[in-house]
Amino acid sequence: MIRSLAFNIFFYAFTTLTAVVGILLVPIPTPVVLRGLLHRYAQGVVWGMRWIGGMRVEIRGREHLPVRGPALLANKHHSEADGLLLAAEIPGIAFVAMQELFRYPLIGAILYRLQMIRVDTCGGGKERANLAQFAKRAYDSGRHIAIYPEGNLMQPGERERYRSGIFYLYRDLGLPVTPVATSLGLVWNRRDWRKRAGRCAIEFLPAIETGLDKETFMRRLEDTIETNSDRLIAEFSGRPYAPSRLVLRSQGETGSGSVSAPRAAL
Repeated sequence: MIRSLAFNIFFYAFTTLTAVVGILLVPIPTPVVLRGLLHRYAQGVVWGMRWIGGMRVEIRGREHLPVRGPALLANKHHSEADGLLLAAEIPGIAFVAMQELFRYPLIGAILYRLQMIRVDTCGGGKERANLAQFAKRAYDSGRHIAIYPEGNLMQPGERERYRSGIFYLYRDLGLPVTPVATSLGLVWNRRDWRKRAGRCAIEFLPAIETGLDKETFMRRLEDTIETNSDRLIAEFSGRPYAPSRLVLRSQGETGSGSVSAPRAAL
């Protein structure tokens, strides 16, 4: 409990300080300086997780992470720290983020300047067009693009139905997709105040090649991410392997078992 409290004090103080510095950098014409700040900030948080909070995150499969962009990553979303771990590994990364975040004071201005990709999780043709437009800008800049196909933070052992926005990026940009599995929620679950000292992992998996049809791609992506995340959860929790259960947070419903087909959203 003491380590968790100490880390939270460090995290929120460091985040506030970084946001203030970030606002001062927003007027600079190029976003490169602000992206450098994000990268260093993320590295600082990862340092604090390990040495203050006792959260040891192992990064696996770096050989599957493209060295240079443009590249497309699809990630399991356990924790508000998921993106920070990626930002610490990948300078200049572009995240697909909910448009609501862009309305927050300070944070919104920084996200705009960082040229993150905003999207309405309600989906539809208009939002697919917006996603394509903003993602193309990141693609043209040679950046890694990270998207969370479930669109929600999920606890370890849970899954949401995968939204199909990732397929349209995969198809329209003509890029292979690197799936990313995680067990980070074991130590930093969603937005929980209490963090837990312990070990976990983020794993970059072999890329899914281009040219697949929507149904095949979505099923393969979901199976790859969920199966490997479940494997990591079992490994680092010491519990027997168990498939994740379906929890529809976006609809307030709960189910169990595997998903028969991805939902056509976004």
